[in-house]
Amino acid sequence: MRTLSLLAQKGGAGKTTLAVHLAVLAESLGERVALIDTDPQKSAADWWRARKVPRPAMAECEPKNLAKALESAAKRGFTLVIVDTPPHAGQTAFLVAETVDFNLIPCRPAPFDLRAIGKTVDIIAHLNAPAGIVINATPPNRGESEMPVTRDARKVLERYNLPVAPLAIPERPAYSHPMDDGRTYIEHYPTGKPAREIADLWAWVQKQMGGERPKARPAEQRAPPVAAAAARGGR
Repeated sequence: MRTLSLLAQKGGAGKTTLAVHLAVLAESLGERVALIDTDPQKSAADWWRARKVPRPAMAECEPKNLAKALESAAKRGFTLVIVDTPPHAGQTAFLVAETVDFNLIPCRPAPFDLRAIGKTVDIIAHLNAPAGIVINATPPNRGESEMPVTRDARKVLERYNLPVAPLAIPERPAYSHPMDDGRTYIEHYPTGKPAREIADLWAWVQKQMGGERPKARPAEQRAPPVAAAAARGGR
């Protein structure tokens, strides 16, 4: 059984949205998926309760009980567990990051988010935990070219010495609004662009989970934070 967390200190990074869609996508590809909601807001669990489809499976637990929950999931035959986490970088983040196989850190391409991600990366560096970054909620590309704000965010994120997904996930209403029956857009339209984007992200995450990981660069070894707007102004 493999385990994946969505981890980010800042609220609004898109952890729950990505966790839900990755769970749905992986289930459609043959994984037996359990989604574990450790966030007191229970957004993922509320989404699941509104569905008329029992898969992926859902469980709720406190972060301190995550190891036991994962042990139970393994005994029940799940092949993949995705953990949704609260929006803070305290003890909860430490507990989750050191327990799972891989931590996916979503980050919006905005100055506040690019600064805030440093606290999450510091936890990863302290634990030497496997992790990678995905730029989330970006402006849609123009053809095959990323928008300048997305390219600038990539330059800023290089300082953390963690792999960044080659595909940024655009801001799309399709991701944020489930259909009337509680299913996601990608379940209704499995060949649409949003489904292809999530599939590409999942393929990248699987590759990261199977290979050697570079060490995250701790704060004292990083250059000072650079806002995306400043980066654009310097070109």
